[in-house]
Amino acid sequence: MSPSTIELLVRGFRRSVAAARAVRILLTAAFCVLVIWALQLPEPQARRALGLLVLGGLVLWAGAIIRSVRLTRELQTGNMLMAMGRLDDAEACLGRVLRRFSLSPQVKFLVFQQLAALFFQRQRHDDVVIVCHELLRQPIRRLHGVWLNTRLLLADVLLLEDRVAEAYGAMRPVYDAPLTLTDRMKLLPIQLRYELASNHAESAVGGLAEKVRIAELLESPAAGLVHALLAEACRRLSRPAQQAFLAERARLYCDLAPIARRYPVIAPIAAEAPADPG
Repeated sequence: MSPSTIELLVRGFRRSVAAARAVRILLTAAFCVLVIWALQLPEPQARRALGLLVLGGLVLWAGAIIRSVRLTRELQTGNMLMAMGRLDDAEACLGRVLRRFSLSPQVKFLVFQQLAALFFQRQRHDDVVIVCHELLRQPIRRLHGVWLNTRLLLADVLLLEDRVAEAYGAMRPVYDAPLTLTDRMKLLPIQLRYELASNHAESAVGGLAEKVRIAELLESPAAGLVHALLAEACRRLSRPAQQAFLAERARLYCDLAPIARRYPVIAPIAAEAPADPG
């Protein structure tokens, strides 16, 4: 995607969010004005006018919900296409949802975050950074999942680009937020990569037993990566027994060679010969 294309995408996102907010404000203001007008009417006209206003408000509210549900289903379709590896189709689907009007800015936030995840799969790191920064300018803190995923995705990409200080800036607010077990599972691999990139191996092995327990809840590639990262931290700290145990655990989960190509920090662990079972 060219710089001009991603700029157009960001502008379209801003316009759609601004339009949703403006329409909601105008509708609210119009409703309040009409209620005041209705209250000044003599009975029984006032009662009938208020009834019609309430009915009209309910119809509009129901229509907005139906619209939001439809867009959410299209978003889910885009997510399924991403999971199937049909990235072109997924990008087209998410683009359509982003262009369609909705009274709910939250739908646009979800779509934009999924676009960032899609760009990440395509290794379009500059686009991911642009999209994540734009999302973080929006009031997404109330949407904990979107906010957390955006910050972690941004930190992940910045680490891949060796922009370690910026990655820490993206991650830092996460530590002040209440985190569920699922959140900690998402955070752990990125946190360990940051600590090794910034030469904080001692911090990486802090609470080692708890980190190993969390790692064992992850899917195989991520579990292998976390064990290898912990093994690398132990190698740097000259803890051979823990290093050997963690490295062997990492190899049980997955082949480390392809992971080391993406995350060179674990290359010393991936290059080690497996322990002789005899």
